Amino acid sequence: MKKSSVISMAFLAVGTIGILTPAFVSHAEVLDDSDVGITYALDQYVSSLNVKEIKEEDVTTEEEAPTCKYPEFEGKCLAYVEEAVNVRAEPDENSERVGSLPVHGIALVAEKGDTWTKIESGITMGYVRNDYLLFGDAAGAYAEETCPKVAKVNTTTLYVRAEQNENSECLTMIPEGESYEVIPRDDDVDGWTYIQVDSDIEGYVSSEYVDISYGFSHAISVAEEEEIRKQKEAEEQARLAEMTSTKRQEIVNYALQFVGNPYVYGGTSLTNGTDCSGFTMSVYAHFGYGLPRTAAAQMQGLSSVDLSAIQPGDLLFYRGKDGSIGHVTMYIGGGQVVHASSSTTGIIVSSIGYRTPCAAARIIWD
Repeated sequence: MKKSSVISMAFLAVGTIGILTPAFVSHAEVLDDSDVGITYALDQYVSSLNVKEIKEEDVTTEEEAPTCKYPEFEGKCLAYVEEAVNVRAEPDENSERVGSLPVHGIALVAEKGDTWTKIESGITMGYVRNDYLLFGDAAGAYAEETCPKVAKVNTTTLYVRAEQNENSECLTMIPEGESYEVIPRDDDVDGWTYIQVDSDIEGYVSSEYVDISYGFSHAISVAEEEEIRKQKEAEEQARLAEMTSTKRQEIVNYALQFVGNPYVYGGTSLTNGTDCSGFTMSVYAHFGYGLPRTAAAQMQGLSSVDLSAIQPGDLLFYRGKDGSIGHVTMYIGGGQVVHASSSTTGIIVSSIGYRTPCAAARIIWD
């Protein structure tokens, strides 16, 4: 309200008071000049109201609450590390280690402090230094930029197709429970997801039959780490027990040394980069066996063996988009294969059913 309006109202109020109840105004307050007396009375009344001029900058409006760009990350944090960060029982670097939060590991924020944050991830609860964590929208932006999305098959057998059409050519079949990297494409159509199976096969799957998520991991407790170690030992013992040839065992063990090394199309270096057929060729070359250069030539030039009778060291072959042989892996026993998979994953170990093989070949015959 402007001051002039207040004065006008006061004038009316004082005028009314003067007319109705003149006894309220003392003789000392009223001067001989009637105009001066009224002005004085008005000034006294307005002063008693303690009115001040309201400026535009003094007016505050309620600000809109900041919006959350990544609401799915609210109350969560993401590991900002290259490998893993320790989870401690107390907010102290010398405290007992209760587990580890791996790269792309996600956790609930139980209590955020200035230096340490108490997190809950999987069955692990403990403290991680804030230096190794991203929170809320920062975690969401980091995930969107760096974390791959994964499609997990939720049906018994899923066709990978060449086009976004159920009548399109089937490139291969993939089993329930297996996960594959999602490859974003500009021509994506609702209802279809483009995935990479390996270096030779990329294609579309019906989005209805895959569950899409970020490739996040959870913290692993010390007890779980021990269980994983024991499980790996048991798998290794089972694999070794399956070996029927010392030479086979040597070849498989040698091949497994290079897991984690890069995939390079056309490469044959087990350390600096190789493709799928370069990998199998170079592994066997180490033991004096000469294999053809390509996957198709290896299948044609080696002795075939029935897929139901494969043994460690045997090679498995897969058809590409055009129906020709385009990928090869090495069976290592225990229902697993090792192969130079793709530029994203490098040399890895996969389940034998990660993709449907079409043939097998054997180099070492007992």
